[in-house]
Amino acid sequence: MPAEAAMPALLECRDVSVRFGGVLALAEVDFTVARGAIAALIGPNGAGKTTLLNAITGMAPIYGGVIRFAGADITAMPPHRRSKAGVVRTFQNLEIFSNMTVLENVMTGAHRRVKYNLLDAVFKTPRYFRAEKQCVGVAMDCLEFVGLAAARDLPAGELPFGNQRLLELARGIAAAPELLLLDEPAAGLNMKETRQLGALISRIRDERGVTIALVEHDMDLVMSISDEITVLQYGQELAKGTPAAIQRNPKVVAAYLGDDEDGDDDRGAGRANA
Repeated sequence: MPAEAAMPALLECRDVSVRFGGVLALAEVDFTVARGAIAALIGPNGAGKTTLLNAITGMAPIYGGVIRFAGADITAMPPHRRSKAGVVRTFQNLEIFSNMTVLENVMTGAHRRVKYNLLDAVFKTPRYFRAEKQCVGVAMDCLEFVGLAAARDLPAGELPFGNQRLLELARGIAAAPELLLLDEPAAGLNMKETRQLGALISRIRDERGVTIALVEHDMDLVMSISDEITVLQYGQELAKGTPAAIQRNPKVVAAYLGDDEDGDDDRGAGRANA
């Protein structure tokens, strides 16, 4: 684990429980992400991984427990305030604006950094133009970082699927997050694209100083980039540890790492709380 990960936790989920009607989707789950770390959540269908991300972002109200971010209790904070505080996420399914250009998509993330009001936008004040120029600069920097600068003027819907995944990451880092939550970022990618994605995620942490938590089924990716892994089973924690420790854990090996039939996790819960 990098030296930064020895610092106090950026995210702390303590005894977090989530109910959907009479179903207990998460039962007193603890999940901690050290500042500067890459932390992974793994588990099979219905384990509660995406549900936990939804709880962290405020998209799923919790039944019990507490969530702290940067030392502050955000348990009752609405989603937009969590985003403003620095919690940014991507989704299992692509959420790009296909009718907008690549640059415009990333600018939607960059707008969190700038300040102008509705009147500025309506009357096109000097402050509005300064802010828009700043947004373009931020967006282009992020596109260059992920390797999509040459595609800035293309409609986002015309990008190959793998590049659309990169576009989501560019938009995410354009929002200047402290914590970036990635929900199955490798879904739909081939082996080469997944390796490139892993290198990019590590660069986001190392070069941009962003703490990362990801839900992912690709075990090669998880094991290669994660500092710590939490394993969920039926909404409860089964194991926690370094990649090496998780690989040696017989319960984890038997229950998950040998199972290629996981599919996509918590899709119903993710859509229900989107």
